[in-house]
Amino acid sequence: MIIVLLGVSGCGKTTVGKQLSQKTGIPFFDGDDFHPKSNIDKMTKGMSLNDNDRCPWLLSLASNIETWAEENGAILACSALKERYRVVLSSKYNDIIWVHLSGSHDLIKGRIEKRGGHFMNADLLASQFKDLETPEYGIHADISESPEKITENIISKLENINQSFFGVIGLGVMGSSLSLNIAEKGYALSVYNRIAPGEENIVSDFLNKADEVMQIKGFTELKAFVNSLERPRKILIMIKAGKAIDAVIEALIPILSEGDILIDGGNSHYLDTNKRYEYLKSKQLHFIGCGVSGGEEGARKGPSIMPGGAKESYQIIEPVLEAIAAKDKKGNACCAYVGLQGAGHFVKMVHNGIEYAEMQLLAEIYALLSITNNNEEITTILSQWNTTDLSSYLLEITINILKTKENGKYVLDTILDKAGNKGTGSWSTKAGFDLGTVNTMMSSAVFARYISSFKEKRKHLSKFIKSDLKVTDVFDVNSLEKAYRFARIINHHQGFELIRLASKTFNWQLNISEIARIWTNGCIIRSEFMETSVNVFKDYESYLDTTDLLEVLISAENHMTKSIAYSLSHRVPFDTFWSAYNHWIAITTENLPANLIQAQRDYFGAHMYQKIDAPKEQFFHTNWY
Repeated sequence: MIIVLLGVSGCGKTTVGKQLSQKTGIPFFDGDDFHPKSNIDKMTKGMSLNDNDRCPWLLSLASNIETWAEENGAILACSALKERYRVVLSSKYNDIIWVHLSGSHDLIKGRIEKRGGHFMNADLLASQFKDLETPEYGIHADISESPEKITENIISKLENINQSFFGVIGLGVMGSSLSLNIAEKGYALSVYNRIAPGEENIVSDFLNKADEVMQIKGFTELKAFVNSLERPRKILIMIKAGKAIDAVIEALIPILSEGDILIDGGNSHYLDTNKRYEYLKSKQLHFIGCGVSGGEEGARKGPSIMPGGAKESYQIIEPVLEAIAAKDKKGNACCAYVGLQGAGHFVKMVHNGIEYAEMQLLAEIYALLSITNNNEEITTILSQWNTTDLSSYLLEITINILKTKENGKYVLDTILDKAGNKGTGSWSTKAGFDLGTVNTMMSSAVFARYISSFKEKRKHLSKFIKSDLKVTDVFDVNSLEKAYRFARIINHHQGFELIRLASKTFNWQLNISEIARIWTNGCIIRSEFMETSVNVFKDYESYLDTTDLLEVLISAENHMTKSIAYSLSHRVPFDTFWSAYNHWIAITTENLPANLIQAQRDYFGAHMYQKIDAPKEQFFHTNWY
């Protein structure tokens, strides 16, 4: 290691250099000892050195630096005031750590005047300050502190020198894309992936495809990876949710230091995140549960990011996350602190629930339109919708899917009708049950995927159904467009109501408008309606509190019933549309048959009931038999 302490004469280079040498065991050399006699004589007479005087001196030091680097390293005290001097010093060995000792003119002048027997006098100090070109790189130390304190600070900073600012564990599709995004933004990065059958070359393959200008170090040994990171260590974990996360956390704890930050960027369940947050807090470690949406392309070019945990933990990693996030229409990052504990993962879970329903709505539209339209005609219809307030990322990709061909065939027509799922949709559904709110559209979408998986059973039972339905009526596409608008409002309403209730239940104090804002770009459910939602939630608690959206729902009710009736008469499953409509009918009906439910509950379980004309706090029981 070669360390050059630079600065004007009197800044304490020699004192600090010797103490640093004692602490590190690296030999100390004073650059003044290498001046030729002619230079010393000149300075003793009060004359400044010119570049011709310095050139042989700097070249001599450069040669010595090359030699020292091959031996035990060196700590060199050398003024190196100008950038071109530093270029000469590093001409034969360029991996120099520069440490600039800086202080005020008056402070340094006072020190020079107190010392004797040195060729530098106070009168030459002004010319040195004039010549000084402060480097923007390296370590900077304030000499107003004691030499001992300065030495401690330099050693502390040396520990981080050449270390990465950020780390990523897991180089799957999302992990590798996020890693490239982080490195591209200028952050020094370390990445780690385990060595397992089929994963032997993941790290080397990743490094090979990374741009040469990116500062990325790759590791397959966990301790070496951790040691490559500057403190506090900031580590993003991008592996499959569940027990694997806990296993990695347990492996990391013994080799981490107090104050280090772990970030789970996968789709973990928010209750698991709550537990990990508290567990790592007991270990003096920070934990962030971070939702990331946008798929592979979003991760690489700019995702929507939903971090939750302690706010002070988030503030440490905020620059990185905001740098890699997508930007909204005002240029602000689609990343914002969500709330405590598992709030970030909860919000991402609901995002995915809304996404499930949005996808299923489009699938049902496709099924209904397919009765009387081919792919090209459906594409034309949906493309027109995408020029309106219905515009969205999911509608856009659906249009592209419908018109994509391979070998003369539509790719869509070759895909087996069995939909997969990764659990977040069902988690959202269960969260609605747990918190006591309605998210029937999400659950309908989840169940639609489940029933699609019973392909063989469906194929068998379909043989018993007569398929002689004849399309004699003309389908009203305009009604379907209005029904789609209706259903999307209800879907978003159910999703944001789930978030609002969670915020109240867990005291997360979530900013609903800000959540909508970070969903306006980068994420899968970005849309024109999400842009509208940002302002809605600045003024209202719910979509149903706004006159404009209520009027849209009321005016579209008849179109919804037409579309549902058409689906029924043509045997097209239309679950999410039904769920949207049923929710609307129920929420706008003053008197529901729940009075009978209460009577039944009281009949068999004596659960009691309230009466229409009695105070709300009063309950009754009837002896029914």
